This record gives sequence, structure tokens and C-alpha cells, in this order.
Amino acid sequence: MSIDLKDKRVVITGGSQGLGFAIAAALLGDGADVMLVGRNADKLADAAQRLGAAGGRVIHHAADICDANRASEIIERAVAEFGGLDVLINNAGVFVWKKALDLAAEDFDRTISTNLAAPFYLSQAAARAMVGQGRGGSIINISSIHGKTPDANVVAHCASKHGLIGLSKSLANALREHDIRVNAVCPGAIEANSPDRYAGGPNEKTTQGDIARIVSYLSSDMSRSVTGAAIDVHGNTHTVIQA
Repeated sequence: MSIDLKDKRVVITGGSQGLGFAIAAALLGDGADVMLVGRNADKLADAAQRLGAAGGRVIHHAADICDANRASEIIERAVAEFGGLDVLINNAGVFVWKKALDLAAEDFDRTISTNLAAPFYLSQAAARAMVGQGRGGSIINISSIHGKTPDANVVAHCASKHGLIGLSKSLANALREHDIRVNAVCPGAIEANSPDRYAGGPNEKTTQGDIARIVSYLSSDMSRSVTGAAIDVHGNTHTVIQA
């Protein structure tokens, strides 16, 4: 069954490259209108140009999502350009690989700010817009296998991604009455440059295409009954990182 995202208006953070770009391409191909958000205006403009032939409408907005005051600005721009907002995808994230005793305060603060605080600010602003529209919506947070499984060398990442799952489940309960669903997707290690490929099975590395298809489903009306979920897409990462 194909996924129909026609008339869905979407904001994706970290959309200029990597997984965010792959998700944007998939959603545009399914008919959505997409706004890419990131810090680098040049990278965003280049990504938007490359995505232009995928279908739907793509625009971009440069902003530091770690600045809580920019969250409302980002959402308001999307609403103004598209006439509303249906889906927010909190994809942007940072990953610092350091031993716990070597982790600087700046590393920890930047990780928590990007991976946890920013998704809250944006989710709050998006939910306010969705409530005002009265047609519900979907918020999708990209967590990680490290949101469920600890790792001694990525303490800040684990803390932020565990927190993001907790945020997703709590917001799912808080926004249920407004028909706004909130879910998390928890990838394992992701194969680079794989937006159009799919893993052959659970013993292979997860691809960007795998994640994008799940996000497209969660963005669609096919997932209207799914909220508060933290969906594992670990692939063969579980053979390396044991729960």
C-alpha cells in the first residue's frame, strides 16, 4: 500500500544532509510539502534545490534550533508559507564520542540542548499551531538505540536520547486530547548515503531508506492510532551493542 502525504505540511530539522535529507526526499515523493530547517543557509538552499524534483514543495529556513526563542519563528514561517502545519520531525542531533571522564561541560550542554531541549521547544510551538488548526497532527522524534541501551563512551548522547523517548511518551499523553500523536524512532547504526536502499534483513545495517519509510508512515493518516511509541530500527547493531 502506498503512502499518501498529499496536503501534509511538514517541518524537518537537520534536513540539509544525511538522514534528514533522505526523510525529506521520501516525504516529498509521497506528496508532502516540506520545510528544511538548519543552521547553514547555503547548505539548506543547495538541499532544497536538489530536492526540488522529488515532488511536493520544498522551502528552507536557517535558524539555530538551540535558541528557544527561534522555535515559534520556525513554526510561524511554515504556517505562513504552507497555510498550516501537520507534521514536525525533530531529526537534528549531535553525537559526541568521548569517555565519560573526558566529557567537557560544553559537549554535554550542546548535546542536551540539540537532542532534547530543542525538540521540546519546537514540539511545543508546533503543538500550539496544530491545536489552533483543530485538525490534529504528528510529531516524530528521531531518537536512537542509545535511547534504550547505555554505552560508556556516549554518555551525553544516551542521556539525551533516553530523555527524548521520555519526552515523546509524555507529550503523547499531553496532546492526545487534541488528536496530536507523538512518536519516536530509534535507529541503530545507519548506512551512509542510502536513501534509496533498504536493509535485506535484521542482520544488516539499517539504511536511511528504512528510517525514511517509517517516518513517512508516522506522518500519514495510516498511523492515526499510533502514539507514544518508540519504534526500534536497530538492524544488526544489536549484535554489537547488547541491551
